[in-house]
Amino acid sequence: MRICLVAFLMAAVSIGGLAITELHDVVYRTVDGVSLALDIYIPDGPGPHPAILFAHGGAWHTGDKRRLAPLARFFAGRGYVGFSVNYRLAPAFTYPAPLEDLRCAVKWIRAHAADYGVDPGRIAAVGTSAGGHLVALLGATPETLGACGDPNVPSRVQAVIALFGPMDLLSAVGSPAEAAVESFLGASARDAPDLWREASPVTWASADDPPFLLIHGRDDRVVSYEESVRMADALRRAGAEVELLLIPGAGHGFINRPNTPAARRAIDAMVRFLADHFSRS
Repeated sequence: MRICLVAFLMAAVSIGGLAITELHDVVYRTVDGVSLALDIYIPDGPGPHPAILFAHGGAWHTGDKRRLAPLARFFAGRGYVGFSVNYRLAPAFTYPAPLEDLRCAVKWIRAHAADYGVDPGRIAAVGTSAGGHLVALLGATPETLGACGDPNVPSRVQAVIALFGPMDLLSAVGSPAEAAVESFLGASARDAPDLWREASPVTWASADDPPFLLIHGRDDRVVSYEESVRMADALRRAGAEVELLLIPGAGHGFINRPNTPAARRAIDAMVRFLADHFSRS
């Protein structure tokens, strides 16, 4: 296996399944003077394995790839190569910069598939909160939106799991979240309503979208569970394949407490969803 020199190789460990190897801080893109890195979680065995791109939350303004390390380790222990990515953050970088970064990350994974034992035809995207919004855009929008790199290398993923992400950004108008969305987009809803619609995954639901799993806590006070309901309805109307899991009693970010019943229920649904769709492909 070819290992990037900037990566840090850790000893293989077992996380409830296969032994895994971790590579940290592998640069996948340098843009606007910023080096963007990802962490890689590689299961034991020759592969090729399905892969998962993980996108962290943080209201598009904060967060780091290590936030989703526990999920990446969990799925690596079950045979998935995990790639947890950093992307450009607002307010220094506005939409569609982070979507472009995710597209570049998917293309990087495909270009290095042989190095890390990845099946380039089986790549899922998993995101939480703002990351859930971004992976939904990655799955639903045409590849020309936020285009990155060689147009002959696809940035399409084969499955999307979005946890408690905002799906209709115009619904933030008049709420405490409006300022964060405005800063992320670089324009107000009053001045640029078409931009707010363009950056909303619900706008892009279509029959050729990959399968979606939308997970949301019913007690989320940061991003209403109605956001996932709205996206699920849009996908169903378009003829796309979608599953919706609403978890009573769960608030925002519940997946970050993995030993709780809500997190276990979500993880079980993710395991089943990925196994089903990747075994079919």
